[in-house]
Amino acid sequence: MPQLNPCPPRPSPAWRWPLGQALLLLASAILLLLLFEHTSLDLEIARRLYDPELGQFPWRHHWLFNHVLHHGLKQVSYGAVAAALYFCHLGWKGELSWLPRRNALLAGCGMLLIPLGTTLLKSLTQRHCPWDLLEFGGFAPYLPLLAPAPEGIKAGECFPAGHASAGFLWIVWGMALRPAGPRLARYGLLAGLGLGTLMGVARMIQGAHFLSHTLWSLWFAWAVSLGLALLLKADLGLGKAAGPGAPATAACPAVSPPHQP
Repeated sequence: MPQLNPCPPRPSPAWRWPLGQALLLLASAILLLLLFEHTSLDLEIARRLYDPELGQFPWRHHWLFNHVLHHGLKQVSYGAVAAALYFCHLGWKGELSWLPRRNALLAGCGMLLIPLGTTLLKSLTQRHCPWDLLEFGGFAPYLPLLAPAPEGIKAGECFPAGHASAGFLWIVWGMALRPAGPRLARYGLLAGLGLGTLMGVARMIQGAHFLSHTLWSLWFAWAVSLGLALLLKADLGLGKAAGPGAPATAACPAVSPPHQP
């Protein structure tokens, strides 16, 4: 009498990770809207960085923030992007085992579209920098993100944070490197988070951006990376640590063939 397999085939979990990422994106967008549309957190942080006696953000023109963390770090990041595009080219040609063709295309497109998309959003949202606001010696009123743009004054171009996007663009490698294993994927993600945070905080201290500008820039880079990964059908499965000879799990033990007398 044939024996039944006690462990029926399970559906592929390939959809779970992208779905989880999409749900996290949705939840974080709602959280950001609730936090910054209904509180004065942005203004409170900016007030702590502004010197009313000097009438300016005292670190705005400091050499470290202006020449190193602003112009210098952006040039370094874009130079690294040019070098990374070469590896994307090799991956697209099938010459890199750790970077499949579609993942190479994902990384290359992400590094270009994240800063370009951020620049486009800056022109559409028309939000002003902190140093442009009346509270900080400027000319424009403070407005939440969803409020209509004021008429009769020069449109702002500060939302989301463009400078931070030059760092956050590296987040796309956190997805493109997933077939290479969790360690390399984690390095790509941490590189994007660390560099984008450093560049975003530096501009906040200078009075160029609010906290919400930087967080939304991070959210946009994350969303573009996931959207491109799904559109290009990139390989989002982590590299397998266990080979074909790995032991069966306790939940579904291997079934030995019946003993033949």
